[in-house]
Amino acid sequence: MNETVKVALVGCGAVSQLYYTPALQELEKNELLQVKALFDPNPDSVAQLNQSFPAATTIKNLAEISTNNIDLAIIASPPRFHAEQTIKLLKSGISVLCEKPMADTVAEAEAMIEAASESSGILAIGLFRRFFPATQTIHQILSRNMLGEVTSFYFSEGGYFQWPVQSPAYFQKSSAGGGVLLDIGVHLLDLTIWWMGEPVEVIYEDDAMGGIDVNCRIQCKFERGFTGEVRLSRDCDLPNRYVIRGTKGWLCWDVNEADKIQMGVEGSRFAINVQLHEIDTQNLFPKLGQPSFNFEQSFTSQICNVVAAMRGEETLIVPGEEGIRSLRLIESCYRHRNLMSMPWFSEAELTRAQQLSSGG
Repeated sequence: MNETVKVALVGCGAVSQLYYTPALQELEKNELLQVKALFDPNPDSVAQLNQSFPAATTIKNLAEISTNNIDLAIIASPPRFHAEQTIKLLKSGISVLCEKPMADTVAEAEAMIEAASESSGILAIGLFRRFFPATQTIHQILSRNMLGEVTSFYFSEGGYFQWPVQSPAYFQKSSAGGGVLLDIGVHLLDLTIWWMGEPVEVIYEDDAMGGIDVNCRIQCKFERGFTGEVRLSRDCDLPNRYVIRGTKGWLCWDVNEADKIQMGVEGSRFAINVQLHEIDTQNLFPKLGQPSFNFEQSFTSQICNVVAAMRGEETLIVPGEEGIRSLRLIESCYRHRNLMSMPWFSEAELTRAQQLSSGG
C-alpha cells in the first residue's frame, strides 16, 4: 500500500462530477492515488468524467473492477444499489467508500458491515461533514462542556429543491426509499448523534401521505434531560442554521460553512464570529496558522483518511458502524411516522391524508 492507490468511481452522476472529481484530481496531482476505472449505466455521465480522468477505463460491470487491480471503489450510485455493490466489492477484497445514505435499510447496512468484517478491505461511509473543521470544533466544545449543560437545540435545513437528478426514481418511494429525511436528514442526524449521543425519545411527523417526505419535523429528548427540534424541507426556505443553547452560552453554525462558527456567552451583549484556522505549533505562544480547509477540501480530507486507514496509518473516521447509527434513527422515524399538521386541508382532505399516511 505504499504504491499509488488505484481508484474506481462507481456512479458518475452529480455527486461524482461536482464533489469527488475535483478532490480526486487534486490527489492525483500529489500522486496519492489514480482513478483507473469508471462505471455508470449512463454513457453520457461516463464520457463527462472521462474528460477529467482520461487514463481511466470504462467498465461495463462491477466484475471488471477486480481485473483492473483496483484498491478502492467510491460508490456514488443511487442508494438502492449501495448494499449490493458494496458487498460485492468487499468480497473481492476491495476497500469501499460508500456515499450516504449507506443503504436503504438497516438490514442492508448490517450486511455491509458484516461483509467488511470478513474482507481484507475496509468500509467507509461518505458522511463528509464530519471532516469540517467547524463540526469537529463543535464536537470538542460540547464534549468539554464549554457551553455548560446543553439545554436545547434547533437544527433546520431547507430550500427549494435544485439537485440535478437524472431520473424520476429519486422521487418515487419504491426506488428512493425515502425523501428529505433519508437524503439530507442522514447528514443532520449523524452530526446530532456524534455531538450529543442517541435520543431516548423521538416524535416524528412528515407530509409523505403514501409517497416520499418533502417536509418533516423531529422532536428529540436525550438522556441528560434536554430536548431538541429538527426541521427539514425540500420546498420551503428555512434558516439553515444549527443553534445549540447551554447553561453557559450558545453556539450557531450555518449549514455547510465548513470553517466558521458563532458563539455567545450567557449574559453578555457581545458574541464572536469565528473563522477557524490551523494552530501554528512552531511558536512558543499560541498563534494562528493558515486558514482551515473549506467545504470542497473536506472531500479531499475524507479520501485521505480512507487511504491512510487502508495503509494502517490512521483510524477510519466514519466506518460502517458509525454510518449505520443515523440510519437506525431514520428507520425508526419512518416506522412511527405521524402526519404533519396541514391546517389548510378540508375535513375530507385531512381524512384521506391520514389514510394515505398510515398506508391505507
